[in-house]
Amino acid sequence: MATLHAYPVHPLDPQAGPASHRVEPEWIYLEPTEAFPEHLDDLTVTQLQVLHSQICSQLDWEYLADPAGPHPITLDRRRALIGALDARVGTQDPYG
Repeated sequence: MATLHAYPVHPLDPQAGPASHRVEPEWIYLEPTEAFPEHLDDLTVTQLQVLHSQICSQLDWEYLADPAGPHPITLDRRRALIGALDARVGTQDPYG
């Protein structure tokens, strides 16, 4: 069983109770040191959405935890995921 990290938890989150009720962080966050798919085109939309959710949670945590801001790898992964999701629906990222 993986160890729980001290990630920020919203005070109104019902999961913020006893440790026995908390979700393992690998289900919520995707740290820069963790594996990331090389070819996003091979993933289903659902898999892309799960990765996007993990990256967004990681970005939130990095903005809160590091005064210097998020890790460049996390930002690059977010851009890649946005591009892959947009390619599926035929839209373009207005920021990228």
